[in-house]
Amino acid sequence: MKRPLADVRVIVADDQVDVARTLCRPLHAAGARLQYVEDGRAALRAISERPFDLAVIDMKMPPEEWGGLWLLEELRVAGLGIPTISLSGEGAKQQVIQAIRLGAADWINKDAASEELLDRCCQVLGERFANALDLASVRLPLPIALRLARYARVSDPDRKFMEGLHALEAVFRFAALLGLASSFPRPLPGIRMSSLAAPSMGTWFQLCIALDGLSDSHKDLGRLISWLMPDRTDRALIQELVSARNQVAHGRGPATPAQRESIDTLLRRFSHRTSSLFAAELAVATSMTFDGSFYDIDLLILKGAGRPAPSQSQARRPMVTGQVVYLPKCGEEIGFGPWIISVRDPHSDDLRFFHFDGLRKSRGGDLGQATFRYARADDGEGPLEALDLPQNALGEMLLSWASG
Repeated sequence: MKRPLADVRVIVADDQVDVARTLCRPLHAAGARLQYVEDGRAALRAISERPFDLAVIDMKMPPEEWGGLWLLEELRVAGLGIPTISLSGEGAKQQVIQAIRLGAADWINKDAASEELLDRCCQVLGERFANALDLASVRLPLPIALRLARYARVSDPDRKFMEGLHALEAVFRFAALLGLASSFPRPLPGIRMSSLAAPSMGTWFQLCIALDGLSDSHKDLGRLISWLMPDRTDRALIQELVSARNQVAHGRGPATPAQRESIDTLLRRFSHRTSSLFAAELAVATSMTFDGSFYDIDLLILKGAGRPAPSQSQARRPMVTGQVVYLPKCGEEIGFGPWIISVRDPHSDDLRFFHFDGLRKSRGGDLGQATFRYARADDGEGPLEALDLPQNALGEMLLSWASG
């Protein structure tokens, strides 16, 4: 029988750790992976750095007298939307009201926690996991959100499984392209040029693992991977799903019920974590003016599965208009070209978005002189041949990442 909180990751913030362990025994028995911290500051650091699905927070702990309220306020300011359950003692009615106003999903009297905590955690997480795909479809960068939205819409079991695999591949592709855009080129162990020239789901997965091991890889690459695979042991499940895709694609049989459940659980938990914790944006600058001190930049934000949303920003440095950029919450923007590009549709005048999808070999077969092949990263229609896609010979750039 499957345990109701199997592999769910819960952080428990309470300065009375022994008491917290006793109260959380039912969660452990239900399969939750628990981490304990003794104050709000340690909880904030942990939530900022590692994937958690839920936080259980004691109201009265350091820092300050009501450290739980301090933590809820800091999570709100930082944009970290992890669901929280507050533990309160007798006579803390005003603090409970304040906790709910600060975004706590629920609260429990600490004296009753050993009996009520498991049911409340299951209820809160059940609601969050049920809505996770819908939230991710409006909050995550376009290339991922679009695929998750398609997965959520499909009902036929076999088609849904394949859409789930496409969504999983989109996550790996986006993370890998972020790594390629932000890291200094060098040969990656186990990555062959033949695989980069025609990348599969397995190629993107291996690229993520290799790029995450680089000292200069962007921290958001590691976060995306950890939200999908918190532990190394989770990689075995991904490998199994890659094999299942090959099996289904080559007509060797349909996915099993267990495989369908695995990918649904995987995508819902990833969607829940990223919707709660992902703070960066994908954007493209459309115009820019300079007032002598700052650049006023008109942007399109590529967020969610719908049309890009107009926005404005101010910066001390110019941005390249038309270039897709990654805007982390902290730090400088990262140009995504030539891995993700924008091209103006001559018929509608809308910007269309494409991601790297391999190489078009040159006539002489020289991979170094080959051009990039692109695939749609949005839901645009019409033939790619009608668009002015780049034809620069970029195979040499790709060769610098291959180890064989």
